[in-house]
Order: sequence, then C-alpha cells, then structure tokens
Amino acid sequence: MNAIQLLKQQHREVEQLFMKLEKNAGTAARAEIFGELASKLVGHDGIEREIFYPACEEEMGLNDQLGEALVEHGVIEFSLYECDQALKQDDFKFKLTVLKELVLHHVKEEEEEFFPQVEKAFDDQDLDALGEELEEGFEDATSEDFHEPLFENLRQVLAGTLKPVSAAEAEADDDERPLMKRRAVRGRKSA
Repeated sequence: MNAIQLLKQQHREVEQLFMKLEKNAGTAARAEIFGELASKLVGHDGIEREIFYPACEEEMGLNDQLGEALVEHGVIEFSLYECDQALKQDDFKFKLTVLKELVLHHVKEEEEEFFPQVEKAFDDQDLDALGEELEEGFEDATSEDFHEPLFENLRQVLAGTLKPVSAAEAEADDDERPLMKRRAVRGRKSA
C-alpha cells in the first residue's frame, strides 16, 4: 500500500473510533475505546512527523501546508492529552468534541490540499517504499503504551519544536536554556 493510501486508511479508522466512542461515551467501554483511539493517533502522529513529513520536506521543501500540518499535530497532541486526563471526568465529552474537530479539520486539509501535492512530487515507486516504511513504523508505535510517546511529543511541542528531536538534541537544548530548566523544576516541586 502506498503512503497516501495508508494514511487515508488510518484517517478512516480514527473517524470510526470517534463515532464508536461517541456512542459509548458514558459506558465502561469508553476507556478501552479511547485507549485504541489514542494509540492510533499517537502512532499516526509519529509516522507522519518522523517519516512522512521529513520525506515530503526533502522532496518539496517546507511549504505552507506542511508547516501548518506540523503545527496542527502539536495542537492535536495537546488536545489528546487533555482528553486522556479527563477520561473519568464530566468534561471528557467536551474535550473529545474539540479533539475530533481538530483531527477532522487536519484530515480534510491534508487529504484535499497536501496529499495531491505529494502525489505530484513523488513517483509511484517512492510512494510505495514510503508506505512500507510508514506501515512498519506504525506497527512499532502502536505496540507500546501511547502515554510515553504522547508526553515526549508534548514536551517538544511546549519547547516550540515542530519536528521530532532526538534525546541527545533535547538534552543539549536543555543545557542551553538553564532558566527554562529551573522553571520546569520549580513547577514540578510546587505541584
């Protein structure tokens, strides 16, 4: 399956999980369905930000659609975190609605505006190879608990990073910002 087909398939799966979650919003199944949704969203985010978007940037440059998609991923990750924290709270439904709206907006723009550009920039063979790489990455990402990658993505989003950062880069970056580091430590102590 080529990269575009795979990503669209994942979009449909996420849409189905949103519908299933809305139907079961007040039941005991909510946590299980949400866990599946969150895992798929985090896995999808991971393969797009770490594999797909960098390949697109290399081939097409950092255009408006790609830049916006990267920013939207950060907003979606934050909203996903908010939903996860509210899973057993009364405001879960509201936060889930916002997450769904963000995801659907992102999917619509990606499929209608960005994917056609990608299909013009890449040949079929490259899209097939990229699809295989994405599929392997997604399997790896969804085989583990979604919380750790979600928290790591949020840390990068809050640091103002659009693209994934390796642990070594993050550590070097933290060393260059001692004031931010002290504030983070102070904030953890007061919590």
